Amino acid sequence: MKFLLGTFLFILVSGIAAEAQQPIPTSQPWTKQDSAAINALVLYPDSIRLAIFEACEYPGVIVNVADLQKNSSTDFSNLVSSYPQSAQEAIWNMSRYPGLISKLAEGGQKSPDQINGIVADYPADIHDVALTYGQNNYDLLKKIDDLQNQTNAEFEGLISIYPPQVQAAFRQLIQLPEALSLLNDNLNLTVRVGEHYKTDPQRVIAKADSLNLVQARQNAQDVQQWKQTIQTDTAAQSELKDAANEYAVGNGYTQNQVDEPIDDTNNVSNYTCYPYPYWFGYPSWYPYSYWYPYPYWYDWGFYYGPGGGLVVFGMPGFYFTNWFFYHPDHWNRYPHLGNVYVNHYYSRNRNVFTSNDLIVHNWIHNNRAYLPADFKTNPAHRVEAIREVGQLNEEVQKQVGARNPVTAAARNAYLQNNSDRYPVLNKTPQQPKLTETRQMPNIMQQPVRQPAVAPRQQAQQQQRSNFAPRSSSPYNYNNVNRAQQYHQNVWQQSQPAQRAQPEYHAQPQMEAPRSAPSAPSPRTR
Repeated sequence: MKFLLGTFLFILVSGIAAEAQQPIPTSQPWTKQDSAAINALVLYPDSIRLAIFEACEYPGVIVNVADLQKNSSTDFSNLVSSYPQSAQEAIWNMSRYPGLISKLAEGGQKSPDQINGIVADYPADIHDVALTYGQNNYDLLKKIDDLQNQTNAEFEGLISIYPPQVQAAFRQLIQLPEALSLLNDNLNLTVRVGEHYKTDPQRVIAKADSLNLVQARQNAQDVQQWKQTIQTDTAAQSELKDAANEYAVGNGYTQNQVDEPIDDTNNVSNYTCYPYPYWFGYPSWYPYSYWYPYPYWYDWGFYYGPGGGLVVFGMPGFYFTNWFFYHPDHWNRYPHLGNVYVNHYYSRNRNVFTSNDLIVHNWIHNNRAYLPADFKTNPAHRVEAIREVGQLNEEVQKQVGARNPVTAAARNAYLQNNSDRYPVLNKTPQQPKLTETRQMPNIMQQPVRQPAVAPRQQAQQQQRSNFAPRSSSPYNYNNVNRAQQYHQNVWQQSQPAQRAQPEYHAQPQMEAPRSAPSAPSPRTR
């Protein structure tokens, strides 16, 4: 059955690919969707953009590679499924470091001294994990290495019939699992890019180069605006710290780890996050794409520098923002921070929304019946309006029960019966008309705990290493990650899916931190 399905997909996408190869007149204007498809790729470094353009000419290969990945990731999951989840996390973490499992597996089981010699060239946070599993689970590592070699051989055979530049493009994209996944998940947009690149590659390259500068400048302005606001608004800064603390502790970090300052600021700016390998995928129990296990402070958009001062280096990440707006008690307890998000959303002229913009947009949409009519124009009342909306949802949640969703009918009834408790919401009812009229995809999802990560080492204990993750890809992973987020946002908005509005439930109790044999490092940017 799997073979028949794979054959059907191959024939189907080959037909798409053949259609994509048909030339189109160079004078044909690009549609808005054509432009959006290409615009989504502009933040990637130029070498990655070229690899993506080349790959987009061959959507059939993209589908075949994705099918190979589906099989190999399933096989990997089956190999580790009998182990406790903490052990699975550790093994998945080992797989992120290129060549590590192969070096431990080849030539027979290694002694502790031999393992220590191998890991000396790898970052310190993987040493204990490699020693533990290299000593005690050699047979498993050997099976994983065999699976890796078999999959690589199948991949090379798959691309061997194509021109050298196409083969090189796919080899490069294998190292960028999220980008390759996005191409496969959005084949209609992938085909559009491939058509235009095949017909007029110089036009596509020139457009991407010019838009790269424009978008990079806009992103820098956004970050600077956020940074200035957080640094000058003491109430918002205090709430950001408190919310960030709650987020990190809820994800299994100790208070000492959260409070510990980071001295190596250059390491933060050029942080290398090794993604889960494309062939094995990310941990199977995660319900959404999670290829890059960055440390907790990456999601915050700031870290504590020497002396404990707050150092803002970017916007908060999607996971933190989604966590913040999903739970109404956060709006009640951190309304000044919520106001900074909303003000940032209203202050930007945008053609494309960031993931944070989408979350704020849909939060306003979902609560528009309760927000005052001057919510956009009157920031002085906005903080209290955010607080009252959070309080309203919390009170209704208590009334309906923690396991039941908060519905509009329940909120309306409670607000009507307790109007004196919500003076700002009742002062001037909100008009149902939205500032933003176009429908936007609702990307908010119930937060789940992020992958467990090993404690960040003390600066003086860190072992310096010359390990280069991939010598053929000398790019900044921070930039690549931001480019992938932008890519995903634009393509989501180019074909918005009909999604139900989120139903808010009481915040679940976070599970107690699991003890795992040294897993990855904290989520970082």
